[in-house]
Amino acid sequence: MRIQAELVAIGSELVLGQIVDTNTSFMAKHLAEIGIEIVRTATVGDALERMEVVLREAVRRSPVVITTGGIGPTEDDLTRQAIAAVTGRPLAFQPRLLEQIRAIIARRGFKMAESNKVQAFIPEGSIAIENPKGTAPGFIVEGEGYCTITLPGVPSEMQFLLDTAVIPYLRRRFNLTREILRYKTLRACGLGESAIGQQIKDLMKDSQNPTVGTLAAVGDVRIRIAARGDSPEGAAALIAAMETEIRRRLGILIYGVDDETLQGNTAALLERSNLRLAVVETFTGGAISHRVAGTGNPVFVQGAVLPGAEAQRSFLGCSSDDFEKLLREPARLAAALAETARSRFGVDVALANCGLFRAEEGKPDHKGESHTVLARAAGPVANAQPLGGELPMVRERAAILAIDLLRKTLLGVV
Repeated sequence: MRIQAELVAIGSELVLGQIVDTNTSFMAKHLAEIGIEIVRTATVGDALERMEVVLREAVRRSPVVITTGGIGPTEDDLTRQAIAAVTGRPLAFQPRLLEQIRAIIARRGFKMAESNKVQAFIPEGSIAIENPKGTAPGFIVEGEGYCTITLPGVPSEMQFLLDTAVIPYLRRRFNLTREILRYKTLRACGLGESAIGQQIKDLMKDSQNPTVGTLAAVGDVRIRIAARGDSPEGAAALIAAMETEIRRRLGILIYGVDDETLQGNTAALLERSNLRLAVVETFTGGAISHRVAGTGNPVFVQGAVLPGAEAQRSFLGCSSDDFEKLLREPARLAAALAETARSRFGVDVALANCGLFRAEEGKPDHKGESHTVLARAAGPVANAQPLGGELPMVRERAAILAIDLLRKTLLGVV
């Protein structure tokens, strides 16, 4: 049986965008692994009436409702009051919790404030979740057909209590000892999400176990495979079979898995081939170098950012007339910069990117063509790619395509 749950993040700082809610994504991931299906998430500020509305709707819909935040010692920490009202359980003082809170504060070298006493009140008849990492105990209220689980909002505390108390509780309550969820993410670039989706649309639509879905970022498409099984090995086998089919269809478009990065894997290819790299950028403004340097791999020897014409001419060491001719042909300019970088920096391969983009009238978008050339002993490899959109995004896409050209060249497919 698939158990459905809702997650409610509480705090005005979340609603106002002052803090990013990482708790919800963490819980969703870890609960899914034991067979809890997250069907809805919500964020609500520190207003008791609004909190009650959100929570009443959640307990009517789902057998599990988990809240994070709002159980601190201050006046705007109202989650315990909201849960008490929604579940019909008045708050009751727990002397044992107060002593634990007092001990934690003393251990930190402080004296407990009067306001901390409120944290020892939890709904009558609820199950206390002791919190050895902080002063906010959680609690579980079991109602007819539902349970609410209230956790602190501090991520380290929430994560500890989820792992040590909440997941064991949910396994016992819903007999979740058998089902295992595993997932794997394939990462691809070179085509957009819609184009990749076309190639695997039947897998996304028809497959029930494992399931397949996509998520796009700038220049990067993630293909997530999730499988359920009676054992980790069974779930992994289902994923492996689906991965084989997706790789058969997408081939070289897939550059890595899970948390691997395009630049990290490309730098590793350079290292295995004992090759050193230099980069020259005009249009991308350092975006290529930033990504490659971020890998920390010593194969990246040097980068040069040359946004202006005079800097480019000086780097090439050519006459003004010759440079004017190159400016009219971005592909030739990129080739000249790459070859000069390879010679000047004494590297095995040099990557250069140039682009000519113009703003669309009355719009923030730019259109043009990105030119990338890879200089190497076996001869240059070039790629021209039309791009459009807001300039920062276009630069990022151009940088990713340049690194991908290097990857594909090292793999011998271009």
